[in-house]
Amino acid sequence: MKILHIISGLGSGGAQKLIEETVPLINDYPNVEVEVLLLNDRNNVFDKKLKNSGIKVEVIPYRNPRSPLNIFYIKKYLNNGKYDIVHVHLFPTNYWVSLASKLSFKNNHKLIFTEHSTHNIRREKWYFKYIDAFIYSNYDKVISISEKTQENLLTWLKIPNNKTNKFIVIENGINVRRFFEATPYEKSEFNGNLNKDNKLLCMVGRFGKQKDQSTIIKAMKKLPDDSHLILIGEGELKQKNEKLAKELGVRSRVHFLGVRNDVEKILKTVDLIILSSHWEGFGLAAVEGMAAEKPVIASNVAGLREVVKGAGILFEKGNSDDLVEKINMLINNRENKKYISSLCSKRANQYDINNMVEKYLNLYIEVLKV
Repeated sequence: MKILHIISGLGSGGAQKLIEETVPLINDYPNVEVEVLLLNDRNNVFDKKLKNSGIKVEVIPYRNPRSPLNIFYIKKYLNNGKYDIVHVHLFPTNYWVSLASKLSFKNNHKLIFTEHSTHNIRREKWYFKYIDAFIYSNYDKVISISEKTQENLLTWLKIPNNKTNKFIVIENGINVRRFFEATPYEKSEFNGNLNKDNKLLCMVGRFGKQKDQSTIIKAMKKLPDDSHLILIGEGELKQKNEKLAKELGVRSRVHFLGVRNDVEKILKTVDLIILSSHWEGFGLAAVEGMAAEKPVIASNVAGLREVVKGAGILFEKGNSDDLVEKINMLINNRENKKYISSLCSKRANQYDINNMVEKYLNLYIEVLKV
């Protein structure tokens, strides 16, 4: 079985990290060969592991994800590659591959798309409903990474109940063992002024509209001076958040670490994990925090809610006062923190990446039989 994964790039993000983690595992199966095609290679952080695992990673020469010329390059690439499965991720890649496949006279492959979020900006403009309906119609299977992600997609596309057979939910997974067995740092390694008594909060996520790190920064103003916040990631709103931290007088207690390749060690070091997202398809970072045996606090939004509820703690989206209350409930009560940590650790085992990979392979085999 020859499989091609196509994605806009391998910069910071949950879908990109998923490619890094899953593709080598799929490629290890007997009689399976997996390749990766990128629309651009700017700011790649997740390609090294793929290449080190012997995965062929190619980049479309235009290096412009928004260019319609990608359609014709992808069409030629698919024809020459003779793939059995073409698995697509993210916008605008899903548009270009859908159209390229439609134009191809050698369309012998099966097309699969993974929907990674409960919301996107296209859904804020009514006319995209009809464009999306055509684009998605060209895929043989559409995977959603959570039940809520699929529910929102079916509502957006107005898919009737008797036409949902090509839509399927396969929840994301992580390498649970890697986070569970990680060796923590000394807190002073982050900053020489820190010690073991400082309380470290952490969020992993791209600095964009979706993630809302500003709510946690606002919460820092209301937390004790021995509390520090670690923010991991890059993005267009990073400078704005740095400015906010300075304006609120908490810049010395908010540490912007950028993109890191030692996230598991950092999560094992901190006291609790926070995700303040406005929306999520799933929330890989929440599961990673759980796998590191840390208590997780997350905004009460679809996608995150399904992962965290009943194990971690939920707070009202965008409400820094509610977040402060939930943080204090953990850092001021050792037994409560220990109890929530144990629940989170048990929950993480449900999302082991090997279960997800097995479901992917079973789906590939299923669609090839049709």
